[in-house]
Amino acid sequence: TLLAGAQAHADWQSLIGDQLLQQWQQISGPDADASISFPTISSQYQLPDCQQDLTLQTGKPLQPGRNSLEIRCANPWWQQFVAVQLHSWKSVAILTRAANADESLTPDLINWVRQDVGELNSGFFSAPGQLAGQTFKRNLRAGTVLSPDLLQPALLIERGDKVRISLERGSIRLQTEGTAQQDGRHGERIRVRNNQSGKTLTALVMDSGEVTVQ
Repeated sequence: TLLAGAQAHADWQSLIGDQLLQQWQQISGPDADASISFPTISSQYQLPDCQQDLTLQTGKPLQPGRNSLEIRCANPWWQQFVAVQLHSWKSVAILTRAANADESLTPDLINWVRQDVGELNSGFFSAPGQLAGQTFKRNLRAGTVLSPDLLQPALLIERGDKVRISLERGSIRLQTEGTAQQDGRHGERIRVRNNQSGKTLTALVMDSGEVTVQ
């Protein structure tokens, strides 16, 4: 990417920041809520003189958080590498109160707060639908930013529960009764005993009391 005349302006950081924000909007959409900062250099620092347009190059596509930027001049030739911070702001899920392990996540437990997601290294949730049917893996404090490693699907089947086993073989679909040998959450594979044959099978948890063997 070329940037004309930035070295002649005291506010070259703003000019480069605007150029990078344009790139970010091409990646994430024109309504992206974002800003750029240069965390490792002074706002008073000036680039060396350059008689041509500057070339800007990121090592990889821009992403929220720290990015490396190469600034290069062809005449006279020089290059500099600087760190740029892409601040990408989104409304993310934050706990309104303390929560206990295995407690179900309900809408009243969530506030949606604007945060710089480049600082959320463990991930985040930005839509209510992402939180449906989740429980907490451990005790959490009020104000915690929720991330995927803190949640798990609700327990649908407990060891000893009676379950309906669906067996699928091509176009053939059979159902029989069974007993769960393990706890299970949606999408997990657990051991179940076929009550008719006495055999133990590995089945996929589909819903409360329902598993399938493919």
